Amino acid sequence: MERLNSIKNKINTIELRRSSPAAPPRIVGWQLTKIRERIILRDGAACTKCGFMPSNLSYLEVDHIVPLFKGGAESDENRVCLCRRCHKKKSDLEEKERAGG
Repeated sequence: MERLNSIKNKINTIELRRSSPAAPPRIVGWQLTKIRERIILRDGAACTKCGFMPSNLSYLEVDHIVPLFKGGAESDENRVCLCRRCHKKKSDLEEKERAGG
């Protein structure tokens, strides 16, 4: 019984409130298209990481600078234009970090 008392003394309260989702819902459809157009235009239709300017704009990705899962905002200030190669590298690093590795 002594063991339970020592544990009890170490735990003052237990948080029972439910937290909010880890990230806000993704933007889709026409809203996403408008955001994508705005960011690509703002960044000069070039990758902000390596400077690549593809002839086909579908090769560009609009990415969050601070990922949503890390508390990044759904704002233009937190978005950047990246080529597919740079986006893949960044996403792979974030996935490793997210998995704890």
